[in-house]
Amino acid sequence: MGHKSSPRRGLWKEIKRQAQLIVRLMRDSSVPIWMRSIPLIGLIYLVSPIELLPDISLFPFGLLDDFVVIVVCLTIFMAIVPHKIVEEHLSWLDAADITIEDLRDTRRLPPPRKDQEKK
Repeated sequence: MGHKSSPRRGLWKEIKRQAQLIVRLMRDSSVPIWMRSIPLIGLIYLVSPIELLPDISLFPFGLLDDFVVIVVCLTIFMAIVPHKIVEEHLSWLDAADITIEDLRDTRRLPPPRKDQEKK
C-alpha cells in the first residue's frame, strides 16, 4: 500500500534540498565572504523599505519584483560558488537523505556466485 509520488511532491523536495544547500554554503567558511554576501543583499532588499515596484499600489507586480531579486541573487550565488564545494555539500545532503527503505533494498543483494567466493 505505497503512496504515489506526485510531481508537486518532487518539486517541494527539490526546493527543500536547494534551500538546505544554500544554508550549508552560507555557513561554510571555505566560501569567500563576498560570495556569501550576495544572498544577504537579496534578503536586505526584501526587508528594506526601498522598492523598485511599490507592493501596495501594484499588488501582484509589487511582490513579483521581490521574488525576482531573491531568485537572481540566489542564482548568481550558486553560479559563482566553486563547483567542488557545491558537490561536497550535495554529497552530504544525499547521504543524509537515505531512508529505511533504501537500507532495506541494499540488504536484498543476491548472494555471491560460487566462483567469486574462492577469490
